[in-house]
Amino acid sequence: MLASLVSGAAMAGDDVVFYGYAFDNESGEYLYTEKHSQVFENGRWLRGSIVYYDTSGAVVGRKSMDFSKNPYIPEFRLELASGYVEGIRDVTDEEATLFRVPAGQESEETATVDIEGRMAADSGFHSLIYDNLDDILDGSTEKFRFAVAGNLDDYSFRVRKVGETTFEGDPAAVLKVEAATLLRLIAPSLELIYSPADGRLLEYRGLSNVHDPATGKPYENVRISYYSTPPEDAEGVPEAAYP
Repeated sequence: MLASLVSGAAMAGDDVVFYGYAFDNESGEYLYTEKHSQVFENGRWLRGSIVYYDTSGAVVGRKSMDFSKNPYIPEFRLELASGYVEGIRDVTDEEATLFRVPAGQESEETATVDIEGRMAADSGFHSLIYDNLDDILDGSTEKFRFAVAGNLDDYSFRVRKVGETTFEGDPAAVLKVEAATLLRLIAPSLELIYSPADGRLLEYRGLSNVHDPATGKPYENVRISYYSTPPEDAEGVPEAAYP
């Protein structure tokens, strides 16, 4: 789950590589590291991939994304070491196919969602936030539909600024993403930390798409921090993962 990192390298069309370090948001326990690779062209995020490493440095998941058909709804495929698979394919101007294969199951489950109005899916919702960040920082509440491949459905969400903080010593804005209906009373919300200076996503707090090996279900409350240098806890990530 990552925002489009618009930097000088991105504007030039070069690859961008950065890392997210995931911790249990309550205990602070280090859980895994994400290696993000993104390709831009003329400032537009075209495609990317994520490799997930556990605390020992073993690969526990991979995700590929393609934004060529829709800047906010990527065709993507996530595969976890447990055997779980989910994604989106066959994106058109009108619809997209969501799919998943639960761990231990061979048959694929699918659903088709209509693409209507302002809509995003997977990491594309960060691009949507980036494109509307100035209005959000000025106090606007932005609403959009969000397609969730793992649920084979889409929902109405809203995002708004709820506070200010700092990240690695620099000013940052706190955004909250939650269901725009009464579903928010039972559905988990997300908290995002953004840089007002350049629109980078600095931290994510909420539900993970990586599964806890102890339960076989997604980690429910993670903090993924996009630090400029690796924290000591992430020393298990293989050196080859770094440029």
